[in-house]
Amino acid sequence: MTVRSSRVAPIAWTMLSAGVVAFGFWLASTGAVFGDAVFTRVWTSGLALILGGLALLFSVAALRSRVTVFPDRLEAVNGIGRKRVIGPGELARFRASGKGNDVISGSTFRGRGFTSNRFHRNYAALEEWLDLNAGAPWVEFKEFFGKLTVRKGPQPVKDVFTTLLAVGFFIITLLMLPGLWVISAYDDAHEEQVTCSVTAAEAITVSSTSSKGIGSSRPGVGIETSNCGRLTLTRGVYDDNRDDIAQSLNHSKGSHVFTVGGGTFWLRENMSWFTFVPSPTVYNVSGV
Repeated sequence: MTVRSSRVAPIAWTMLSAGVVAFGFWLASTGAVFGDAVFTRVWTSGLALILGGLALLFSVAALRSRVTVFPDRLEAVNGIGRKRVIGPGELARFRASGKGNDVISGSTFRGRGFTSNRFHRNYAALEEWLDLNAGAPWVEFKEFFGKLTVRKGPQPVKDVFTTLLAVGFFIITLLMLPGLWVISAYDDAHEEQVTCSVTAAEAITVSSTSSKGIGSSRPGVGIETSNCGRLTLTRGVYDDNRDDIAQSLNHSKGSHVFTVGGGTFWLRENMSWFTFVPSPTVYNVSGV
C-alpha cells in the first residue's frame, strides 16, 4: 500500500514549470523576439530556464515522494533520491516537523529513512506497520508526540489557497523578471506606426513604473488621445524641451502618427484589464 500526498498540485506545478522551461529554450533559440539584443536574450532566457528548472525539480520531487508499505519492509522514496528499503527494527530515530507537526520522519543509524505526512492517503497503514515493527523508538516517539500541539485534521481550503498564492507569486515573478525586459526588447525590435488623435498633452516626470525606468525618474510628456488611451513620450525628451513638446502637441491637436513598440501597444489594446501591463513604449510622434 502506498502512502503519498495528492498528485493534483504536483502535476499542475510540473506542467507549469515545464512550460516555463520550454519558453526559456524558445527565447534562447529565436531571434524573433530580441532582434540584435543578444545579451538580453541570453540573460532573460537563462533566468527563465533557472526559475522553470527549479520549479520543475521541486514538483518532480513531490511527485516521486512516497512510502510503500509491505508486510516485511518499507520502501521509501524521498524527493529525487533513490528508493530506500527499511526492514523491521531498523528505524532508530523519529521526529515531527512542519506547522501542526504534520510531517513524520524516521531514519536508521545508517541514514536511510522516510518522510510522510499524517494526512497523506493511506497513512494509517504506515502507522500500523510502525506499531508492529518499529519497536521501542517508535513507542517513545508516540509518547512524546502525544504531548505536542498538533493539527487535528486536514485543512483543504487553506491548502488550496496556499497553492494558488504560490502559483500567483511564481507567475508574477516571471512577469516582472524577466518579463519586463523581454517585452522591452521585443518593442525595440518591432516598432509599429499607429494613428492616434491627440486631445491634450502635459510635461511630466516619469517614475520607475515603466518597463525601462525601474529605479529611476526622468522627464517625459503625457499625451491624452481619444482612441489610443494615455501615452507617454520619453525618447528625446529632456528637462529643457519637455514644456515645448507638450505645448506643440496642444497647439496641433488631432491625428498624429505615433511610432510605438508592438508588444506593449498590443498589450494595451488587448489586456488593459491586467494590472501589470506596462505603458506602451513611444519612440516618436509626427510633428514633434
